[in-house]
Amino acid sequence: MDHARIVLGIGNPGPEYEGTRHNVGFEVLDRLAARKGLEFRRLERRGPDGRKLFGGKVKAQVAEGIVGGEKFLLVKPLTYVNLSGDVAAPLLRAVDRSPDRLFVLLDDLNLPLGRLRIRPAGSAGGHNGLKSIEAALMSQAYPRLRLGIGEPDSPTTDYVLARFLPGEREVLDPVLDRAVDIVDAWLSGESLDSLMGSHNGFDAAAPSRDEPGGDPGE
Repeated sequence: MDHARIVLGIGNPGPEYEGTRHNVGFEVLDRLAARKGLEFRRLERRGPDGRKLFGGKVKAQVAEGIVGGEKFLLVKPLTYVNLSGDVAAPLLRAVDRSPDRLFVLLDDLNLPLGRLRIRPAGSAGGHNGLKSIEAALMSQAYPRLRLGIGEPDSPTTDYVLARFLPGEREVLDPVLDRAVDIVDAWLSGESLDSLMGSHNGFDAAAPSRDEPGGDPGE
C-alpha cells in the first residue's frame, strides 16, 4: 500500500446503524465514493505476494482512488465507534504517514444540525471515536471534520443511535454534500486553512440571503 492520504469516517457497521446520527461520517464517504465511481470492499490484510500488511486484526471497508497521481484511501472501520483507533493507527503505519495525512469525519453533539467545522487538531471533545484514535496515534494533531447533529433531547446513547427525522434530513443533505466537497478538495491538495476559511461558516439551517430573514451582511 502506498497512499498519500487517508479519509476515515467514524461510525458503526451493519444495516441496523445505517442512517443514524453516529454514522454521518460513513454517509459522507458513501457520497464521495459515488461521486468518484468507487466501490467499498473489505480490507485485505495481505498483499498480492502474501506478505502481511498489518499487525493485528484490522477490520474495515475501504475504497481506493487516485487524485493528481497520488493514491488515497477511504475507510469505514468495522470495529464500532469506540474502537476506531484500532483501524486508524495500523493503516497510517502501513503507509508510513504522519497523523496530518489522516482526515477524520465524525458527528458532533455540540454543533447545531446544519453546521460543520474543520479543525487541524484538537481534543476529542467527549467523542469516543476520537478518544480511541488519539490513544492509538498518541497524538491529537490530525485534521477532523465535525458534522453537527444537534443537542440531544434524550439520553446521549439513544440520541446518537437514532435516525434523523424527515425534516432533519432536509437540513442534513446539503451539509453532507458540502462535506463531500471539502474532502474532495483536501484530497486534491487544498490546505486546511483555505478550507476552514471557505466552509466553517456554512449553516444549512440558516435562512438564505435571498429569502426574507436572510442577512446579506453576515
